[in-house]
Parts: sequence; structure tokens; C-alpha cells
Amino acid sequence: MPPKKSARSASRGRPSSAAKSPAASKKKSAATPAKSPAASKKKASTSSKSPAPPAKTPPATPKSAKKTPAKSAKKASPKKSSKKAPSTPRHQMEFDEGDNIMARWPGTSLFFKAKVMFVRDDDNEYDVQYEDGTVFTIKAKDVKASKSLSSGAAKTPSRGRSRSRGRSPGRKSTASSSKSKASPGRTPTTKSPSRAAVRAPPPDPTPTRTSARLAAAKVALSSDEEGRTRKAVPNPSHPRKASRGLLPDWDLSWLQALFFIVLGPALLLTLHTLAKDGTWGPKMPTLSRKPADYWHRDSFLAVFSFLFALRVLNYLPLGSTVRAASGQEVRMNGFFSLLAILAVVPVLVYRKVDVSFASDNYFHLMTSALLLSLMPSTVCFFLARWGRRSNANPKGNTGNFIVDWYRGREFNPYFRGDVKLMLYRGSNIALALLNVLLVLQSVNDAKGKVNPTVVVAAAFQVVYAMDALFNEEYFFFSHDAMNTGLGFGLVSSYFAFPFIPTLITKYMIARSVSLPAAQLIGVAVLNALGYVIFRSSETQRCEFAKNPSQPQLRNLRTIATAGGRKILAGGWWGLVRYPNYLGEILMQWSWVLPAATVAGRADLLVYFLPIFTTVTLLARTREQNTRNKRKYGHAWDNYCSEVPANIVPKIY
Repeated sequence: MPPKKSARSASRGRPSSAAKSPAASKKKSAATPAKSPAASKKKASTSSKSPAPPAKTPPATPKSAKKTPAKSAKKASPKKSSKKAPSTPRHQMEFDEGDNIMARWPGTSLFFKAKVMFVRDDDNEYDVQYEDGTVFTIKAKDVKASKSLSSGAAKTPSRGRSRSRGRSPGRKSTASSSKSKASPGRTPTTKSPSRAAVRAPPPDPTPTRTSARLAAAKVALSSDEEGRTRKAVPNPSHPRKASRGLLPDWDLSWLQALFFIVLGPALLLTLHTLAKDGTWGPKMPTLSRKPADYWHRDSFLAVFSFLFALRVLNYLPLGSTVRAASGQEVRMNGFFSLLAILAVVPVLVYRKVDVSFASDNYFHLMTSALLLSLMPSTVCFFLARWGRRSNANPKGNTGNFIVDWYRGREFNPYFRGDVKLMLYRGSNIALALLNVLLVLQSVNDAKGKVNPTVVVAAAFQVVYAMDALFNEEYFFFSHDAMNTGLGFGLVSSYFAFPFIPTLITKYMIARSVSLPAAQLIGVAVLNALGYVIFRSSETQRCEFAKNPSQPQLRNLRTIATAGGRKILAGGWWGLVRYPNYLGEILMQWSWVLPAATVAGRADLLVYFLPIFTTVTLLARTREQNTRNKRKYGHAWDNYCSEVPANIVPKIY
């Protein structure tokens, strides 16, 4: 089920020998006599690792103040040193997204075939992907057209051909002066003999240097972590390449987003309408067209008050503080918030307050939650205008309102707290609270008689929610926290989730499901097995992400990848590639197994949650395999050869 950023290095994909700063070169030129044009030309031809600052002609001095060059340089040196250093030369952005180019491999002088993934106009950089799948952020000066290097992909900076000593100084001076008149935005280039085409080297366990954006995360995981690096954000103003096919290149992503905006709430309304009518089998529901059937003022105020209480409990001075994915310090007090809210229930019972509100208005609580999910989605959409660029979601900044509102413009918006964390927290607290209130009302309706099967089945879900909040820190390593923008798609799923597992609880209460002790113990063992697999594998994964050098992780085998990362290949992750998915599936099937004895093949709605979870996680394994292959290259192939099973050993 649903889940920290390291310091930036100074390399940014530059060669290992850093160029002198423009300020230093300017100071040196002021302190020493100017070199001859021939010497400057020779220097330009032999250095190609870093761009030299644009040549500047010294200001002309009046005839009355003529002095020797050495004396004038000495007098001018203190004055020049006080001036600001000239800005770094900006290279022209000649390439577009999808273009095939030749890019310098970071830390070397070699150029390899690559593809432009994203254009950073403001930073004068490109995000390029090499043939082995590695992605780096490269300066524009280190990117060249592939056609110009068709005869040789790799070119190393070499000394230019020695010039004839018989060439007159006048010819050298002319050539040098013509180069000094070139545009200041361009850097002098050198001609070097072409070589045979060289392919990108395979990933090395001990790489040289990597881009700052991609080397920010020193540890990689073999699960659903896409990368704790800065994402490439599309530039809506960047012109798109014209379509070369027979049909126009139409962007229909807004239709897909609109489809899922309607599908999610419609599916939830269908399930609850059938459950409300007592029809738990597959049947076309009759949805009411009257707004009054979906609106209930007291239910709306109850959900709003619940969210307000969560907002207040967010300031509890309990729990440790960690740096969230948004970069802010947040307090891990979700478990204490859960205990504080559940502690109110016994007080209500002692005061003999009617607790049947949740059971009687269950449908309207669900519709009120769907209505309130529009608020954080819209607020976060507009607040993203002033958000940090590094927090932007590339899939939610397309310029289309429907797509961006559904997918979310930011990954982890921060507004008086981490918004995504608070929604995750509220979803689990609501799941536990609804189960407690439903079971409590069933006991009252039975005049104090307790059904052990219903209590145990509901306890599975309460323990699941308590475990999620007790290990709340690990949420920041989940797929939702790291790779999903906070739009309506994710917000509505958090608001709707408590009303899907509790459908199983409502069914068992309505059908008075009761299991023999032996069967109930067997279901409890299956739930415990799934919980142990899920929690232990998640703990290994998240602790390994925090610090792979921890003493308790030293015995776990790892596979080194390019860029200094590692793939966890020991423990549970040495049995299957996604053991946390296996534990999740086992737990959710244990929730519905007690009801299966009554539901059989007729009341199929009760199986919706475990079937949906199983299909979703199976599809996600294929997506993760493709992403990890692109991200880790040959290292992921080695891991897959050692661990062939995705979820179930020797089966799948």
C-alpha cells in the first residue's frame, strides 16, 4: 500500500577537470602582460574541456596617457579586480525533445549517441538518455549534432596539428584576430581527427562522476521507487515537433483524464447504491438523478469536522520529526492522532451517546467525502503556481487544465503541513474509525451479542490502519509519495478508500456471517503471514533507502549500478522482486475470506477490493520492470536473472 532528498553534488555532469572561473581568468590577464595572438590561438586549440570566457579588447587609452603595457596593466589590476565577473557564455539551444544527438559522457572527454529527453532553456542544459538507458543532465556546450559526428561518435580533445614554423606572424595574427571577432556566446572549438563509432560503456560499479540532479539519491531500490531526483518538467511554451505521420499529432490525454475523473466516483456510487438496496450481485444499478439523494447536510458537516480535527491534531507535539518529500520538517504524530480519535468512542459509549450516525448515514458520508475531495485538488492546483520548480510533476504541467487538475501539478505540496501526508493519514484514521463504529452499532442492534467473525474481520482492517500510521515515516518511500502528483486522481482515492474495505464489514453485519473457530484461526494465520511479509519487506526496503550501511543491513546482498546506486537483492528481495505486493495481496484476501462462505458466487461485490488490488499490483509489476530496466540498465538484468519471480516464487 501506500510511503528523503540528499545534497546536490557540484559536478552537474561536467568533466572532471573544472575550468577556471571567468573572474580568475580576468584577474590573471590584468596582472600579466597580454600574450601574443599566436599564443592565444594555440591555447584555444589545445583546451576543449571547458569553455573559456569571451575575449575582451582592452579599452583604448588617450594619447596623452600612453604608457608601457606592463605599467598600465599594473595600474589597471586593482580596478579590474573590483568589477563583477563576466557571466558564463550561453550556448544556443539547437536541439528539440526527441532529437538524436552526441553527448559527452560525464567525467570523460568521450561523446556517445544519445537522445534529448527534455530541454532546459533557463539552465542552458539538456536531459539526455544514452543508449544504455542512463539519463544525465548535460550542459549545452557538451551536446553536438549526430550528423556532424557520423563518421566517429567519440572524439577526444587532442592537440591540434603543429603549425609550420615558416608561417609568417602576419598570417597567424590575422587568423587569431578573426577568431576573436566571433560571437561572444560561442566558444572556440577544435578540430580533431574522427574515430570509429564508440558505443556507450556498460554501467560500471565504480563510476566516475554523475550529474547533480541524478546523483542526488545515492541509493536505489528494487521496488516502486522511480528515483528521488529532480524531475524534468515540460515547458508548455516549447514548440512541439510537427507530426510526420498520415494523421495529425493530436494530444488526447485530456480525454483519458476526463474518463477517469468520471469513472472513479461513478464506480464508487455504483457499489454503494447496490449495497444500499441489498443487491450485492452484479447488476446494473439505477442511479438517482436528484441532487437531494446525494446531499446530506449533517453528513457533510461531519466529514468536514473530521478533516478539521485532523488539521488541528497535526500540531500535536508528539512523535519524531523527519524531512518530508516536500523538503519541510514534519512531525510523525499520525499514530497518536489515531489513538486520540479512537479514544473518543468509549467516552461516547459511556455518555450513552447514539453512535448509529455512521451506520445510518454511511452512503451520505461517502458522497460528502467525494464532494470534499474537490477542495484540496483545486486549492493545490492553484497554489502550485508559486511552488518550487523541483517539486513540479512533469505529467501535470502540460498546459491542459483537465489533465493538470487530475494528475496534479506538484508531487508534494506544502500548506501548513505536508498535504499528501495529511490525506494519507486521514484515509487510514477514517478506515479504523468506520470499522469501530459499524461493529459497535451491530453489537447494540444485537442487544449486546458479539459476533466473533465480524469483530475479527474488522480488527484486520483496524490493525492495517494502525500499522500504516505507526510506520508513517515509510510513507515517503511509497509510489504515491514519490512518483504521483497530488491531483484529483490521488486525492479522490484517499477520500474514497475508507468506504471500500468497510463494504466487507457492512456485508458481514448484514448477512450475519459466522465461521467455526478452526476456519477463523486459519484466516487469521493467513492475515498474519501477509502482514509479516509486507511489513518486514517494507522495513528492509525503506531502511535500505535511508542508509544502506546500517549494521542490520550488512548481510543483505546488493547489486551495484551506474551512478553509485544499489539494488537490494537480499532478504525478502532475494526471493521475489516485489515481496511487499505479495504481503498486500494476502492481507486483503484474508479480509474477504470470512464473507466468502456466505457470498459464494452470487454476491460478487464483496470481492471487489481484493480483485482490484491484485490486478492493479500485477499491472504495476510490469510497469516497474520496464522503468527499472530503463533506469538501471544491465544491473537490473542481472537482478532479474537471479530473482526471476515478480510476486509468487516459481509461479509469477
